Amino acid sequence: MKKTLIAAAIIILIVPAMLSAKLMSFSAGVTGQYKIPVDAQTLEWDESMGDIENYQFGADIRTRILFAEVDAMALLGNTQDELTLDGVVTGGLSLDLLGLVRVGLGLGPRVIATFPSGGTPTFIFKDGTEIGEDFQEAIMQTPLTWRATADIKLGKILVGLNYTVDSNDFSLDSNNYTDLLPGTDQWESGRIGASVLFTLF
Repeated sequence: MKKTLIAAAIIILIVPAMLSAKLMSFSAGVTGQYKIPVDAQTLEWDESMGDIENYQFGADIRTRILFAEVDAMALLGNTQDELTLDGVVTGGLSLDLLGLVRVGLGLGPRVIATFPSGGTPTFIFKDGTEIGEDFQEAIMQTPLTWRATADIKLGKILVGLNYTVDSNDFSLDSNNYTDLLPGTDQWESGRIGASVLFTLF
């Protein structure tokens, strides 16, 4: 009986999503990500979340064809000596529920580049270990990252939250697919953020 109810609920949610899905859409906007790790299993409000200095800001771009979606997020950071660009490109699925909410889940490489003042741009792992100057090498070696999004649709504007969490060090060079899912350490170091996007078409 429970399985029947669950199946019926899924059908009730998916069918309207299929009927209302556009062939293609493109949205772009801004995003802010909380820099302090957040454990998704014990997620709760913390006073430091209200301090703007604890956030990184950047751009969020999403391209959607039917249910398939490609997201690109880039966060800027800087110190006295260098500029940092932390980028994640994910591919996955996205659904509109009842025409009011859009939820999505994707997976892709997270590439971090540093731009030293007067120096050569270098790609690094998130712990600061240097990968090198080759972009293709960075794409292949950096761990893949999961990104979940949940947005409220306000006409052409999407306002919502997102959560990024690394896989268990699975990269495009890896062949151990059991590492695709996050481990305990990854869940405890996930990042929560918020985005505001405008749908251009």
